[in-house]
Amino acid sequence: MAKPSKETDYKENKPKKGLFQKLFNSKAGRNEVLKVLKQKNIKDLYFYTDINNVMLILENGIRLVKDQRLTKAEEYTVWTYLENKNSIGLEMDNSVRAHFWKWVSEAKINVEMISVIGINPEKLDKLTKQDWAYDAKDNLVYIYETIPVEAISFIMVKDKTNLKRIQTYVEAQDIAIDVYFGETGNIKNVTKGEK
Repeated sequence: MAKPSKETDYKENKPKKGLFQKLFNSKAGRNEVLKVLKQKNIKDLYFYTDINNVMLILENGIRLVKDQRLTKAEEYTVWTYLENKNSIGLEMDNSVRAHFWKWVSEAKINVEMISVIGINPEKLDKLTKQDWAYDAKDNLVYIYETIPVEAISFIMVKDKTNLKRIQTYVEAQDIAIDVYFGETGNIKNVTKGEK
């Protein structure tokens, strides 16, 4: 994998690879990420989004901003913390999330509207084709394609209004996703997805 320079911005640019890497080691970044996840005993990667985006995510997966295709009646709120035109950032579950909470504070986001989506890295590995990138400084993994619904292991919400809709959809579609309701430090599993 190409070593990042100070100018490397994985949010918008995939790591550059030479011909040898393209032919023989096309998933070097992904392999590095999986090695780090194993070493640190990380079970999930986190994606934060607006609660109103969850239904579209359950229908289409987590899409790159450039790939969002919405009808006139649909709305999708882009959070620039992890969503970029050419990549989707995922935070490791061992992160202190200081960068995220700083961004939430600066963007004046209502914490009730935050939904945390857990991504299973093993399933993501099997379901994606392109290489990944690892930003060790910010503890983020960048994915350069749609993250399929099947890679989602759980959804946690704080908004009771949308909780029932999400729970009903997951059960009706028989999707193997756990749905959690989180409130002031207490987390309750309301839908158990079959793994």
